[in-house]
Order: sequence, then C-alpha cells, then structure tokens
Amino acid sequence: MLAEVGKFFIDISKLVFGGIILASIMKLEVNKPLLFILGGISVVAFAFAGLAFIALSKSKE
Repeated sequence: MLAEVGKFFIDISKLVFGGIILASIMKLEVNKPLLFILGGISVVAFAFAGLAFIALSKSKE
C-alpha cells in the first residue's frame, strides 16, 4: 500500500511540473517568479514524499 501512495505522490509531482511549464508558456497574467518558486517547492516536496513512501515500503518487506 505504501508503494502505491509513493507512486501517487510522484505522479502528482509530474503533473505539477507539467502545470508549471504550461502556465509559463501561456500568455496569462501570472507572477512567474512566484509560480516557479512555489511550483518548484511543491514538485520537490511531492517527489521527496513519494520516494520516502517507496523506500518505507521496501524496508517493510
């Protein structure tokens, strides 16, 4: 179960990264530095959480 949660968090990380790329390409009125900072922090946080859950599932086996 922990491995599935880890994969979910990694998928969320990839979706957020894609959203950052799309938002920066589109001609929207967004604060780009804030977008990159908050998006980057959330991508790293979700990826780290996903990898932590996967490592936890491996150690339980």
